[in-house]
Amino acid sequence: MSQAPVRQHEWHELPVTGDGPPAPPGRWSTGLRWYVPAAVGFVVMLGMGLWGLSRQGSMGNDEVATKWAALLNWSQLQHLLRRVDAVHGFYYALMHVWAKVGTSPAVLRIPSVIAMAVAVGLVAIIARRLTGSGWTAVFAALIMAVTPSISYYAQTARSYAMVVAGVAALTLILIHAIAAEARAPGTAWRWWAAYAVVLTVTAYLNELALGVLAAHAVTLWLSGQGKAAIRRWALFSLAAVILVGPLLWLSSRESGVVDWITSPGGTALLLQVHDYFGGGIFAPIFVGGFCAAAFLPLRRADWRSSGGTVTLPAVAAPLMLPAVLLIIESFVFRPMYVDRYVLYGEIGAALLAGSGLTRIGHWLRARYNRARLEWVGGLAGVLIVAFANIWAQNAARQPESRLFDFGAPSAYIKVHAKPGDGVLFATAFYRKAKLAYPEDWRNVTDFSIAIPPGKLGTFQGRNLGFWAIRAKMLKYHRIWVVGRPPSYPPVIPPFRALAHTIETHFIWQSREDFQGITVSLWIRKANDPVSLKPPPGAS
Repeated sequence: MSQAPVRQHEWHELPVTGDGPPAPPGRWSTGLRWYVPAAVGFVVMLGMGLWGLSRQGSMGNDEVATKWAALLNWSQLQHLLRRVDAVHGFYYALMHVWAKVGTSPAVLRIPSVIAMAVAVGLVAIIARRLTGSGWTAVFAALIMAVTPSISYYAQTARSYAMVVAGVAALTLILIHAIAAEARAPGTAWRWWAAYAVVLTVTAYLNELALGVLAAHAVTLWLSGQGKAAIRRWALFSLAAVILVGPLLWLSSRESGVVDWITSPGGTALLLQVHDYFGGGIFAPIFVGGFCAAAFLPLRRADWRSSGGTVTLPAVAAPLMLPAVLLIIESFVFRPMYVDRYVLYGEIGAALLAGSGLTRIGHWLRARYNRARLEWVGGLAGVLIVAFANIWAQNAARQPESRLFDFGAPSAYIKVHAKPGDGVLFATAFYRKAKLAYPEDWRNVTDFSIAIPPGKLGTFQGRNLGFWAIRAKMLKYHRIWVVGRPPSYPPVIPPFRALAHTIETHFIWQSREDFQGITVSLWIRKANDPVSLKPPPGAS
């Protein structure tokens, strides 16, 4: 089979290879309508993001932190960031401003929805610029928009969607900078300066976004621009890293907040594949498109053009490199790998899958001599996977989709608690429910707290000692235990002793299980004799 002819791109500086024969002129191949695929991707992602956005008013662990931090005044926020979560400080500052709009779970998630819609639109622009094919752009954007993990984080009040948008913008700027280096090296610095600015902002949203530098280094090398271009990229990238230096230093002092991260196992690696390609029996459609773009046929021009330009595989494939590097780092050094930290690799997966569907369409058109096969097959593949993922998409919009649901237990307490009731959180972690829904807890007294979260500068506060908690507990007729029932195998020693006290002096009345949280009601035993005086030597 003869090699497919090279199709000249409408910008005239990026020859396109590897997508088959050129498409006939029309709305999908003329520069005047380059914005249509981007608009399609933006609108579809916006619709996916707004679908079920409230999630029945529930909030997960990270979202509770976002809401509470956003509601702090500037002085309190600075106090928090000096103790924990400095890595999210810039995001909290943005959300502090956004909180003026509203603080309901749905409103707090809107910035993430918009950011992910922008990211999908940028993916369409990148695909269009690299291939000149409107259908490739549409397929790449739709693939990303219908991937369940993208909707999941688009509907999470956290910085991850903004990081994906930042990396997409960085990648588009890189493509422009490479084109400028080939056309007029003297003007390329403007693009590199813009690159440094966007990289700095993105890294302040999450410092692990700096991993994209490894991907872009490979892309720049494959572009064949030479040492001068690489030096300019390295110089401006270094400037951005230096600007991010204060965050890197501060977050390194708070490294204890990531002690919960463990070395990735098989489940974690499968989750990363699910993030990039979706799940279900039809996921191989996207995987097949990915492979068709990356490996079939594996020609030099598919990766590195002799003209010193860049191709879609050379841009897309390296974007998944940061995930690989972070996994390796987590085995060799300190575990830092979490799938959402490298979610932006989905940009590369979507670009390759979209390009592969187009390539398969070109092959079908050439084989059966039917022009419609160029886009019908790819569009059908996207729709099949989209419908197959309806269940997963719906599940991502339920309170049970997050590890913890603080909304339902809070609503339960609001309805069933009586004025004068006490509440005991199994560990200080579960106090986040009170931070997120303070009005729901107005009828109960948190008798175990010594220093409130706002004053201490943490999300959990600090508890009293065992005997102080016990003395206060025995002054209540009804107490609510939130987090786990006393009969569960206790993990924290103080709670083990408190659990024994509860079961000795109170009678279990009711229990409700929610996602990750159990709420149980205990009633004081009638005529229960108790001595509040601690034994000698007790602390």
